[in-house]
Amino acid sequence: MTPQDVVPSGYRTPGPSRTKANVARVLLDALASQCKAYCILSGYERLPEQFDTGIDFMVNHEDFQRMPQIIEQIGRQTGTSLFQSIDHELTGRAFFLGGISGAALTVVQPDCASDYSHSGRTWLTAREVLAARRMHSNGFYIPSAAHEFIYFLIKRLYQRDFTHDHGYKLHRLYVEDRIECGRMIARFCRGPEGSALVRMASSNDWTRMRESLGAFRESVIRSHKEPYSRKLASMPLQTIHALQGFIRPTGCWIALTGPDGAGKSFILNAVSRQFAPAFRSVRSYHMRPQVVGRKTARPAQATDLPRGLAASVAKIVDLTADYVFGYATRILPEVLRTQLILFDRCFYDLLVDSKRIRYGGPPWLLHAAARICPSPDLVILLDAPPEVLWARKQELPMEEIARQRTAYLELAKRLPSAIVIDASQPAPDVIHDVVVAVTNHLALRTRNRLNLP
Repeated sequence: MTPQDVVPSGYRTPGPSRTKANVARVLLDALASQCKAYCILSGYERLPEQFDTGIDFMVNHEDFQRMPQIIEQIGRQTGTSLFQSIDHELTGRAFFLGGISGAALTVVQPDCASDYSHSGRTWLTAREVLAARRMHSNGFYIPSAAHEFIYFLIKRLYQRDFTHDHGYKLHRLYVEDRIECGRMIARFCRGPEGSALVRMASSNDWTRMRESLGAFRESVIRSHKEPYSRKLASMPLQTIHALQGFIRPTGCWIALTGPDGAGKSFILNAVSRQFAPAFRSVRSYHMRPQVVGRKTARPAQATDLPRGLAASVAKIVDLTADYVFGYATRILPEVLRTQLILFDRCFYDLLVDSKRIRYGGPPWLLHAAARICPSPDLVILLDAPPEVLWARKQELPMEEIARQRTAYLELAKRLPSAIVIDASQPAPDVIHDVVVAVTNHLALRTRNRLNLP
């Protein structure tokens, strides 16, 4: 890979608000024209012009299976990219469409369900919800007041988050259809908590709910017993689902490398913020997992003497063990839990600049260790001319900076997962190119996981 192999600028979509509105309009049109039945479950009050990141909707089982193709088509129509999908239940999948405008990534999350399930329990089936749906004044289908009431209540209880606004929404839905909402409460929340729930929904006084959220959550779970036959029937599907998640995880491990002065820390922070909505969490590391051995206090200075042979070998063994055991016990489990793992430098940097750990051993040992250590899913090399790097950070002589830059580019040629980004551009352009690179990588992986053509 050469310095000319920089990620292309790609498409540039409109600003965030317009991108989100475009996706919402096209999504609503697709649901109406390509699905037998649908309804927007919640958060539809100002659709399509304004909404939060997510759009929760329900379709039947057949349309649920076709939804990856439909969402990909929506991405093509709106200039966005389907770069992530997360199966949070057997009957629930969140899609993530990304639109890039300048240095900003706008994320829209269509969240599709057939049956509404949570933690392995089926609470509402698509059959009953879609049969009772109604038309909203903005021209799309929404659930009945009672179905939306219980859907929203269960969601808030599972997320252990209940505010004044949440209570007011439940109150409005309850007042709209007291009889059916009361039946839903009797069905899903029996005992004293159910009676208290009726009083709170009627009076809009949710003090007890906020004070005893856990008790109401446990009452709802106790009141809704999953039939044993349904549990037994879902076990094979649960097993397949777990195996697919292990073989093709939805988390990702990305490492940023490059000489000092390339702006790795700044770009790393930008990537962390931009992609956080598409992962359950983001975790950053510097150089190593820090599971085995002692953390290096600081990088070695140019004037520091190299270690002896024995100490150098011991250091490489320490780092290799840290990567191997750190990957098995920390990185891989985090990737399987849909976390984004970001490394500011990785083991590959030592192939270019072994002096940062005062290495004084044979080069072949470093290369052998690099082959043993697990590799990131994507390596992004921030590249810039030596004079640019030296102007930003003058700790090393120009000759050493030029040597490192050449060595990094040679290394990138040998790494199948490496992409070179021109870091001499203005910061917004660098961020844009990095966001495009990450989005393209995630999009290709998502297409493979969803078996899209």
